Amino acid sequence: MSQQTVRTVAITGAGSGIGAATVVRLDKADWRVFAGVHGTHDAEILDRQTSERVTVAPLDVTSPESIKEFGGLVDLELGSGGLHGLVDNAGKGVAGPLETLPIESLREQFEVNVVGQVAVTQRFLPMLRRAEKPRIVFVGSVGGLVAVGFAGAYHASKYAMEAIADAWRQELAPDGVEVALVEPGPLATPIWSKAARGLDALPENERYRERVEAFRHRLLKMGKQNPGPEQAVELILHALTAARPHTRYSGGITTTVLPKVRRLVPDRLFDRVSRHLTADD
Repeated sequence: MSQQTVRTVAITGAGSGIGAATVVRLDKADWRVFAGVHGTHDAEILDRQTSERVTVAPLDVTSPESIKEFGGLVDLELGSGGLHGLVDNAGKGVAGPLETLPIESLREQFEVNVVGQVAVTQRFLPMLRRAEKPRIVFVGSVGGLVAVGFAGAYHASKYAMEAIADAWRQELAPDGVEVALVEPGPLATPIWSKAARGLDALPENERYRERVEAFRHRLLKMGKQNPGPEQAVELILHALTAARPHTRYSGGITTTVLPKVRRLVPDRLFDRVSRHLTADD
């Protein structure tokens, strides 16, 4: 593949889950990939799994300095060339009752899942505009379409990304920058076990103790029983390569059917059903 035809992409949150799987998939498809990874250990693993086409570099989307350094590295490597794609994938899940959730945890949830995505995209837009038919792909979630208790912070951040993606799609259309939102259903990725561990840091509260423990069990099950990230990766690849990408990509029957059912079901009935998520089997 000649230098002129090499496609380039930057991916945030590339250390594990959907992000890491996307890096590996695009590497195999001969893309030049810039992988932003938060943890050193994850970076070392990803570096061993990929070819010389992949540059693995530190990136903390909550740090303006880190975003500046990562963006500068990519800009330097591109030279006068443009960046064909940006995959805003970095994210985390904060779980717990909103009544007892530390406000700092709520702020961190939005810093990672919303503010960080906007900050990274702002930094990379000049590079994207230098490319032909550039793409921005935001990795959202079915959690941005339907909300359940004890995950309110996470759902709120993903609902916010729905609005961010819609607004940016409209604002960037005159520049020819396509914006797509991928909405995976529940997948077997580390986000669930990390969210479950986060429950340990919550203040003790007898009112919620049994339901929080049941929710923890549900989170751990979701991290083991759901399918892997491959379907989401293929949706991201389509968003990056299709001549006319979709504005939204629904991942699986859960994402396709659940929001439609939710709109038809009265709130109180849905509330009763969703409470099964915080009850032991």
